[in-house]
Amino acid sequence: MRAALFAVLLGAQAARAGAADWPLFDHDAARSAVAGDLAIGRAGLAQLRALWRIDLGDVADSAPIVVGNRVYLTTRSGTTYALDSATGCVVWRFATHGPNITTSVPAFDASAGVLYVPGVDGAVHKLAPAGGSEMFGTGFPAPITLAPQTEKHASPLNLANGYLYAQTAGYLSDEPPYAGHVVAIRLRDGAARVFNVLCSGHEALMDPHSCPAQRAGMWSRAGVVVDPDPAMGGRIYAASGNGPYSAAAGNYSDSILALSRDGGRLIAAFTPSDYANLEASDLDVGSSSPALLPRQPDSATPLLAVQGGKDGVLRLLDRAHLGGQGAALQLISLGGRLLSAPAVWRDRRGVSFVFVGLPDGVHAYRLRTRKGVSRLEAAWQAALPGRNEATSPVVSDDLVVVATNGRLTVLDAHTGSELQRSDTLGPIHWQSPSIANGTIYCPDETGALTAFSIGPIAH
Repeated sequence: MRAALFAVLLGAQAARAGAADWPLFDHDAARSAVAGDLAIGRAGLAQLRALWRIDLGDVADSAPIVVGNRVYLTTRSGTTYALDSATGCVVWRFATHGPNITTSVPAFDASAGVLYVPGVDGAVHKLAPAGGSEMFGTGFPAPITLAPQTEKHASPLNLANGYLYAQTAGYLSDEPPYAGHVVAIRLRDGAARVFNVLCSGHEALMDPHSCPAQRAGMWSRAGVVVDPDPAMGGRIYAASGNGPYSAAAGNYSDSILALSRDGGRLIAAFTPSDYANLEASDLDVGSSSPALLPRQPDSATPLLAVQGGKDGVLRLLDRAHLGGQGAALQLISLGGRLLSAPAVWRDRRGVSFVFVGLPDGVHAYRLRTRKGVSRLEAAWQAALPGRNEATSPVVSDDLVVVATNGRLTVLDAHTGSELQRSDTLGPIHWQSPSIANGTIYCPDETGALTAFSIGPIAH
């Protein structure tokens, strides 16, 4: 009887999301990458050490989420694992079956105590987090593509506004047929709305063969991003890759898209004026998602976003008025292509920073507003060893945590100076860390997941 009660209590704990958890990729629906607790911060910084490391035998080319005493992550083969956060022991696994891979990330719905996980079968599955059993009905499993052989579920799932959001791309070879699209699934009944980046007049899942335009893959690490500002009505943002662009024809390749909260209506778009060169040179604007800055009350453009691409350009945009085809508010040369998810952090003085992971390390930019004009200024750059094309920084208090080949590094958020590091990780591709309840979790290319602690040095 006591054992059964203990199991029930454990299940309840695993099904609750608190402020210290990390229930979505990059922590929240806006993809800020800022931890919700201050358990890891300068005050407790003493030693970065590995708590445990488990070999799953299957690579998770993504990031974990953490809720209560559970860590959840999905591997390339479409298997989702639930692990005990204290020991790394596997509690349960849920496997899907299909022709290819996924690099997506699960999403936890705290209001319902439900876990949504990606599959390699072209669908999103709804699970009970305590035991991993599948919950059928009300539209789930929910299809997000009719062509899993050629359309990939690459980006993390997101949850907000009573919807589950997903987006699709092609596989590594970039071979058609595929057409990038956003799917918004209403949680209460499973009803789905689809925005097709190409042939956007078609408002449902389509066989990619049926669209004469092709590609426009949506494969960014952050996926669909949700605007947290109340004035924006829950609108969502997504970014597309190469393919044909013609707003008149309903084709929005190499564009940043603002969609209604139900995903069915295009509110606004931004397409760089050099889109033809981006398409010809395979320089996807959509290699990252828009990163949303906090409201700037003294700015003529108080609601800003930054967008970087494979062209190595960081664009500062007025997200309230994306402006169609044309120029951004500011262009910054990054010196390398951006394939990671930037982090956005506001310090205790109210100054906003953007942290960008690039092949040569982390670049930090500070937002300044003078006489109503907001601009990004270089704050610091931290060189990191190895080729780190997929580094996505995360932030806790005034610390920036980043994974690179063989290493987890902790940087000072204001100066970029290295504070701690651990050489416990394996190679890194698109993996990135997550921070929850005073612990850092990060997978790597060896198929392992490692948990780290920052705390007092043991004597």
